[in-house]
Amino acid sequence: MGFTQWGPLLGTNKALLRVENHSGHTMQLTGIGLDWPGFGGPFAQPKNATLAAEQILDLSIDLPEPTCTDPEAPIIGLVQLASGRDVRQQLERTAQTFVRRLWTTLCSARFVRTALQIEYADQWTERGQGTNQFIRGRLELTRRTGDQPIRLLGAQGSVLYDVTLPGPFGLPAGRSTASLPIEINPGNRCDEHAIGQVTRPFGFGLHLRIGRERRLSVSIPPPLRAQVEATALLRRVCRFRTG
Repeated sequence: MGFTQWGPLLGTNKALLRVENHSGHTMQLTGIGLDWPGFGGPFAQPKNATLAAEQILDLSIDLPEPTCTDPEAPIIGLVQLASGRDVRQQLERTAQTFVRRLWTTLCSARFVRTALQIEYADQWTERGQGTNQFIRGRLELTRRTGDQPIRLLGAQGSVLYDVTLPGPFGLPAGRSTASLPIEINPGNRCDEHAIGQVTRPFGFGLHLRIGRERRLSVSIPPPLRAQVEATALLRRVCRFRTG
């Protein structure tokens, strides 16, 4: 058994359990799941699928809320069969790594949601000229719990866009809100293959530290208005680059 995600759903709780049938005969599946303390122990979801001999299927699965204490146990895949038999098998090594990385992402997002609300402001402005054009907006930070300093360490863009934080970079202890600039810049890809086939053009991320020790990364896709303006900007800049 393996485990993966489709590109647009990376970092969400929607994933794919890959099942390979090496039994030599057709299997009728009635449920799939995982058994791992990181997602609260064993769980199974109904799944009606027929798996022929030597066939491989990627079956959609919705992960439950994570239990965010570091589990060391191996991750077990579960398959329920119409015959009444349950198949339990440790996920292959790369799938184990993928699930643990996804678990870390989901736990980070939950921790940040508890401590902080992060939103984009509505207004975006165009800056620069020629191939140096970019759009600038603002991140609105509102503290929900605690009083620890929160510092933005950096932002992650995508195949098509770079994201930068020109500063200031955080929410000091004792303050409840902050409005911080953020910039979206076209990257170096103007080829039709990249523009037409990228699955997550706005899969941006934010790296931050809460308190003195805890470093976290969360997904921060921009709102639709920013996506429209960034797309128009990319086209303009690419026209300058290609003459």
